[in-house]
Amino acid sequence: MTTPETPARPQPVTWAPSQTGPCARCHAPTCRYGVGASPLCAACTAARQAQYGG
Repeated sequence: MTTPETPARPQPVTWAPSQTGPCARCHAPTCRYGVGASPLCAACTAARQAQYGG
């Protein structure tokens, strides 16, 4: 059984436009390249940590 995903909320951009790319899960703009980059946005990272732990 799956649960409906909440739509991605816009986040203030705090990185350079050249570092912006889509979140690998929800496709919201996020920091994908450079220092501190992640393939997931903050909301998806938190959801993943809650699901799988640490």
